[in-house]
Amino acid sequence: MTRNEMIAALKAHCKELDEKKLQFERMIHALRLEDDAENDAAGDDVIADSEDEEK
Repeated sequence: MTRNEMIAALKAHCKELDEKKLQFERMIHALRLEDDAENDAAGDDVIADSEDEEK
C-alpha cells in the first residue's frame, strides 16, 4: 500500500467515524428529549394530583 493509498483509506475511515459520531449524538439527543417529556408528564401528574387533593 502506498502512502497516498494509506492517506486515502484513513480519510475514508475518518469520514465513517464522523458519520457514526453524528448518529450517536442524534440518539443521545432523542433520548434526552424523551426523558424530558417523561419528566414533564410526571410533573404534570403531580400538579394535577395536588389540585385534586385541595378540593
